[in-house]
Amino acid sequence: MDQLSTINTTQISVYQRFLAGKRSPLTRAAYRYDLKRFAQFLEIETFDHIPDGGWAKLDPAMVSAYIEWLATYTSAHTGRRYSTATIARQVTAVRELLTEAMYCGLYPADRLAYIKDRITKALPTVTHNHHSSISNDDLTAILKAAYDQPGLRGSRDYLIFRLLVETGLRRAELAGLSIRDIERHQGVSGLVVRGKGDRLRFVGIEDDTHALILSWLDEAGQVGPELPIFCRLRKRGRGEEARFSVVDRAKRLHPRSINTILTAVLGQAGVLSRVTPHSFRVAFVTQALDGDAPILAVQQATGHTTTRMITEVYDRNTYTAPVSRFIKGVYKPEK
Repeated sequence: MDQLSTINTTQISVYQRFLAGKRSPLTRAAYRYDLKRFAQFLEIETFDHIPDGGWAKLDPAMVSAYIEWLATYTSAHTGRRYSTATIARQVTAVRELLTEAMYCGLYPADRLAYIKDRITKALPTVTHNHHSSISNDDLTAILKAAYDQPGLRGSRDYLIFRLLVETGLRRAELAGLSIRDIERHQGVSGLVVRGKGDRLRFVGIEDDTHALILSWLDEAGQVGPELPIFCRLRKRGRGEEARFSVVDRAKRLHPRSINTILTAVLGQAGVLSRVTPHSFRVAFVTQALDGDAPILAVQQATGHTTTRMITEVYDRNTYTAPVSRFIKGVYKPEK
């Protein structure tokens, strides 16, 4: 849009100040991605060099039109329209960016208040039904298909899906693991995971899963604490002659590459259900609670700050059995 045409400047921009306030590299990357969509809607290349006077020209009507545009936008990556949760996240990024502009004295406070109170509150209720789980049969088929792949690819992909379903890690957390993150605490094997907000947590794993990680690292030749656990592979040859080798030992697997790997394995496994990397997280929570795992232990593993997300979003169990069966010491006279 002409009224938001950019200029070159040597001063730190509102956009750069906004991103600098986000502690975690993962969080900064997520905000960049979401705000890139807003820039696309406004037909500008970047928010980096918007002149000081340009921010006030972002009126509430533009934000309202952006929300309507998001509701009809089809993702080139998935071929589907955005979920209510994705739309809410994208709009939140815009609202927070405008809040930063207001703190810099470049955006009217009353206009921002109107956007918060009248526009963003009218967003559709966020639902999480798009986070599908995985049936036991599909999970078995996925793991088997991944394991049956030749060489390094089979070892890597099988370990990826084993860890996803046994730890409930987010894909970015999994891709961000380094060899130094493999530790033992109080005799328990586990992984030190860097989650949202740069928060660290220890996620315990079974000894056979720990051995599987070490076996993969040995097979791939990944040695050194700073190296990533998961890296990209290069394929040479076709069919039974195909061989896989590590592309760059220091370059970690990109989180979105896990989606690509999963899509290929789903085809090999003949799984027609909609499964995403996040589905493994849903399955982890559901099966853990179904197996009577303490909810606080599940919360620690998933990295949620409260149990609300676990009970209201991720747990797909339907509880119909009488809770009274868990009450001990009830006297029932014989008839």
